[in-house]
Amino acid sequence: MTKHGFTLFLFSSAVAIATFRDEQEFCENESCNEREFDKSHFYSDVKHCGEIPLALSHKLLDALPLDEVDGNVIRTVKRSVFSESQPSPLKEPLTLAAVSQDVLRNILDLNESVIQNEEFVRCVSGGKLFPGSVPLAHRYGGHQFGYWAGQLGDGRAHLLGEYTNRKGERWEVQLKGSGKTPYSRSGDGRAVIRSSVREFLCSEAMHFLGVPTSRALSLVVSEEPVWRDPFYNGSVIKERGAVVLRLAKSWFRIGSLEILTRTGELDVLRTLLDFVIKEHFKSIGTNDPDKYVVFFSRVLNETAHLIAHWMSVGFAHDFVPNTSDDEGRYSIGAQANVGLFNLQKLLEALKPLLTSDQLSQSQQILREYPQIYHQRSHFTVSVVDFKELGNEEKDSYVIAFLLKVNISWIVFFSNCTIINSLIHFFYFNDIFNGQTVSSLINQ
Repeated sequence: MTKHGFTLFLFSSAVAIATFRDEQEFCENESCNEREFDKSHFYSDVKHCGEIPLALSHKLLDALPLDEVDGNVIRTVKRSVFSESQPSPLKEPLTLAAVSQDVLRNILDLNESVIQNEEFVRCVSGGKLFPGSVPLAHRYGGHQFGYWAGQLGDGRAHLLGEYTNRKGERWEVQLKGSGKTPYSRSGDGRAVIRSSVREFLCSEAMHFLGVPTSRALSLVVSEEPVWRDPFYNGSVIKERGAVVLRLAKSWFRIGSLEILTRTGELDVLRTLLDFVIKEHFKSIGTNDPDKYVVFFSRVLNETAHLIAHWMSVGFAHDFVPNTSDDEGRYSIGAQANVGLFNLQKLLEALKPLLTSDQLSQSQQILREYPQIYHQRSHFTVSVVDFKELGNEEKDSYVIAFLLKVNISWIVFFSNCTIINSLIHFFYFNDIFNGQTVSSLINQ
């Protein structure tokens, strides 16, 4: 199994950063694949009620180059940003294990009764397409544990289309765990319950804690067997497949640009970058000769703010208790440094489009990242967790000290934010219609 690196979706200030490790996570119980699946906890009274009133569109198809080769054949893709790719339906029977009522009502404008529709379960698991959907897999590259890994891409995800809700917000709708794509490499395109539960829980929890994140609508579980080696010891076990339907304002990432620079596709690079700025950074003038410098500055500031924000609630991006990060590259104390690494790679990707003066400006902006992060981190963590100290010098010392100490961060932040956690629990409890979190994880 290929190791996954630290990936940032940073091309919109509102874009969520909830990309989690897929099938490499620690399996807390060696018999996790043998647990009985008690479906009484979930949405069992599903019946056919007709079409789902959710129509999608695809601005991406008209604006960006599409792979000329069709089908899910594993291949190296050239001169394109997306490939058409059909989801592979999960084996039935399917179980709708969780639904975010907030996403359902307030983002997708759907009535709660829709979850009783068997067509809804098929649509959110890849068995049927929403009206207007053209499933796409995104081509991108990236670094894994500090080394360039070449073409990665959506190996288990399908972008279904874009939905514009009644508030005028545009959300890109994506399935994860929905089967093979041209970017699956040696993978099977599936996700298992344990990683899918984390995806659903963490994204919704982060949202209600006030941290910008992707959102999760639903979690569908199948009896389809998926084979994994969770301990990397050669012991392959059978687990159940699952699909999460998730949403974000954009799924573009640094690697979306990086692969185009590394393959010399500079015309495609410019097309994609101009599209990203036009759609997601509307305050940047499209005719501004320094728009790429301004874009880089914005991404840098948003990166510092975002990492500081998620650190303030004890979240560590791409860090899970397993053995795949031997050097602690993605440990909680190293989050800011990996953010800087990603920004360095972003600047390398932009370099061919910059003049020498613009490159110098951008390099100076990059040098300011540590100070910007420190200011953001100090403000965010102090406001959330250290109000009682009231001394800036002491705050800075305590924050720096705690990041160096080997303590249980889950316990620490749980105690620091216990009041906020109690408030957010009531929102979080509503997501699962009163079900306990443990009842979901233990299935």
